[in-house]
Amino acid sequence: MNVEEIPLAFDCEGDTLIGIVHRPERASPRGVLSLVAGGPQYRAGCCRQLVYMARDFSAHGIPVMRFDHRGVGDGDGEFLDFLHVENDLSAAIEAFKRAVPQLREVVLWGGCNAASAIMINAHRYPEVTGMIISNPYAHSEATETVVVRNHYMRRLKDPTFWAKVFRLRFNPFPYIQSAIRSVLKRLLASNAAAPLAGERQDQPFTELMLSGFKKFQGQILLVMSGKSLTSEEFDVLVANSPEWQKAYKSASITRADIAEADQAFSTIEARNALLKAARIWLLAHPAR
Repeated sequence: MNVEEIPLAFDCEGDTLIGIVHRPERASPRGVLSLVAGGPQYRAGCCRQLVYMARDFSAHGIPVMRFDHRGVGDGDGEFLDFLHVENDLSAAIEAFKRAVPQLREVVLWGGCNAASAIMINAHRYPEVTGMIISNPYAHSEATETVVVRNHYMRRLKDPTFWAKVFRLRFNPFPYIQSAIRSVLKRLLASNAAAPLAGERQDQPFTELMLSGFKKFQGQILLVMSGKSLTSEEFDVLVANSPEWQKAYKSASITRADIAEADQAFSTIEARNALLKAARIWLLAHPAR
């Protein structure tokens, strides 16, 4: 199928954002809009993953748009963080609809903190009927403690770890430094001044994720990496929260676990497994 790759510039509250639309000649009315994770990335994605995704999906008739939000890549404006992309997503959805006139529904795609941002905001847009999220970022001191403990317990049961120890090839100092930092963080937190009565406290971002997740009525594909501590932290968050478990069970979720994948799906095998899982899910859930 012939596919056009169309560059475009569009406005977001006075700033100019840059995107690429992959428009098939016979485009489905349901398309995918990717949100790049914050940090040193842009619309191509880590390991050019978003380019591979867009070309794969559009070859199957699914229009795709990938773009740089404010402060990222070629996007104008100040980089705030993943908690402040609501208006960027809204502007991108409108630009996507203008570029693909037959578009009626949008699926949001993102990994790490982009997945978290999608969980927070997807319910705000009537066009968004699905989300494909991978390894959502849900870091906290509590989840980090559990994940680190689990990591070391697995290592203690690993024969290759003990082989390194007995051959004097194991360097314990990074682990000792990590433990010292953890203790110092707890001491500083316990000695911090208590907030004044009535002082406003910022809502933890995981609560914003939960609130948005509960409000979203569409379909969800959750892709998790077997070798990602970020993925494990999200599972710990859900497992230790009755509210998250209730929301998780009531949502329309399809889960795909890729055992050998790391956080970025950086190998060809992991990337192909991610794209295959997403493509199968998209084709099984056409536009309403």
